[in-house]
Amino acid sequence: MAKFDNPDDIKVIIATDCGSTTTKAILIEYVNGEYRQTTRGEAPTTVEAPFEDVTMGALNAITELQELSGRQLIDDNGKIISPVQGDKGTDVFISTSSAGGGLQMMVAGVVRSMTAESAERAALGAGAIVMDVISSNDKRLSHQQIERIRHLRPDMILLSGGIDGGTTTHVVELAELIAAADPRPRLGSSYKLPIIFAGNKDAAKSVEETLADKVDLKTVDNIRPVLERENLAPAREEIHELFMEHVMAQAPGYKKLMSWTDVPIMPTPGAVGLIIQTIADQYNIEAVGVDIGGATTDIFSVFRPEDNKPVFNRTVSANLGMSYSISNVFAEATVPKVMRWVPFPMDERDLRNRVKNKMIRPTTIPQSLEELIFEQAIAKEALRLAFIQHKSFASALKGVQQQRTIADAFEQSSSGASIVNMISLDMLIGSGGVLSHAPRRQQSALMMIDAFLPEGITRLTVDSIFMMPQLGVLCEVQPKAASEVFEKDCLIHMGTCVAPVGKPKKPNIPVLEYSIELPDGTVSGTLNHLEMKLFKLGLEDNGLPITAKATLAPLNNFDIGAGKGNKVTKDVYGGVVGIILDGRGRPFDLSTLNETDRVKYLTEWMVELDIYPRDGLEKLTSR
Repeated sequence: MAKFDNPDDIKVIIATDCGSTTTKAILIEYVNGEYRQTTRGEAPTTVEAPFEDVTMGALNAITELQELSGRQLIDDNGKIISPVQGDKGTDVFISTSSAGGGLQMMVAGVVRSMTAESAERAALGAGAIVMDVISSNDKRLSHQQIERIRHLRPDMILLSGGIDGGTTTHVVELAELIAAADPRPRLGSSYKLPIIFAGNKDAAKSVEETLADKVDLKTVDNIRPVLERENLAPAREEIHELFMEHVMAQAPGYKKLMSWTDVPIMPTPGAVGLIIQTIADQYNIEAVGVDIGGATTDIFSVFRPEDNKPVFNRTVSANLGMSYSISNVFAEATVPKVMRWVPFPMDERDLRNRVKNKMIRPTTIPQSLEELIFEQAIAKEALRLAFIQHKSFASALKGVQQQRTIADAFEQSSSGASIVNMISLDMLIGSGGVLSHAPRRQQSALMMIDAFLPEGITRLTVDSIFMMPQLGVLCEVQPKAASEVFEKDCLIHMGTCVAPVGKPKKPNIPVLEYSIELPDGTVSGTLNHLEMKLFKLGLEDNGLPITAKATLAPLNNFDIGAGKGNKVTKDVYGGVVGIILDGRGRPFDLSTLNETDRVKYLTEWMVELDIYPRDGLEKLTSR
């Protein structure tokens, strides 16, 4: 960054996130030798009529920061004071945005399960919503594909196909298809649609001859130069550049906002992905993050399948959300799957009416314990279904020859093996209203455990006020500040889930012997199958989790992370919930229990973990 040769000179930071309805602002200051988020403010986003100037909402949110912090941030002319002048102003101003529907893209590739999927990964990782994937083998006729491109009007198209030095015919045919569609951009009619070509370098000249007059064509390195390797970074960087140059420049007031920021504005989901990648790299951990919203559920993951090299993936489940898309969740999950998490009977017609009411009144919140339990049951299914999609997408490269066994010959899936390995996962990070604003943190913890079924030893956290986007773009300026604020102010540490992996040969057998050295004494005992236990282990005065040494010995062929029957001694992290021992086994499926046992065990788990008020739960379950 031009303004600062040394990031350590940055002491005051303003960061905004311009959402579709709300613009959020945070003030980060260097206090007592560390970076902390000291003040937050928000205001309605002003991208639409009658204001049509996004900077108004940003200034209103920053004005709230100014009023709450007592630090003057805006001068008499309505401009942000920068750099710092004594006790006024800020060193850096940064922003993210998902206003105007965010970044909407189409991708095209020769083979759906190879180059097209690599292109989709690049687009999703850059923070885009992928509207459709066109490929040579997607079984649509050419006129149907052309009609689809014309109808969707994406912000940009990413075109890929072929390994370097391979055949050029198919990728040139895709370029001809796009040329025939003569696509128009979604925002603004005064510029040509941006198209990024990231395919076989030998085809670049032919693609340019086909498209150059009709679109704004950019050529970058091949996404899949050889079958065995993906090279997504150049395409992702170009997507960000074009997002700023074309998409954001068309939205009202964004040119002004872009002139204020010290680094380019980033799409909100791309920024969230960046902070999760940064934290995973800094702490050398594997992490899964989820943002469940009203219309979509985004899942981000960093795993290290081989050579300890981190692999980042992001998926958008555009039909799975908690308000606008709640009917889709209910339909896709089915009533029995939702109701298996509810320990009392509910009338199906009443349930369907509640779901429809939520869809047409998306801002309503549950007014009774019964409604809360039902809504959180739907959230578990939305998260579960989104994670299934993520696992199928976060897979090893397809089209690569691998040694196969006779069992593989009978495998029906054409997908590569998923790199998501829950037993090696270190941290689950939840965000979105249903997780961040649950009345009790135990509810957030149980929703994440039931939906994701973590294995072995996994830390559970939630984003307190959804400041991950701002911290993601802060990584570009001052990574130390981003990680310190993420750890101390953004994350609410809920604790650790300890879940032995295995299936019992008979019910109620012991699955784990445990000994945990808590600050007020050691607890030890045996965890049985279908049993859950909670041990309180809280936070230090500085908000960081207290750690305790745990000795965990799996029994009866169960595994806690070191192989079946192998003992593990490891530090476990506390939090506002504590240490949860989950003896239900993995994989775990409630539907294998009969109705009486299901209600009995659900009630026991909810009471043990103090999920809901006990008297209210007893009234509902005794009906």
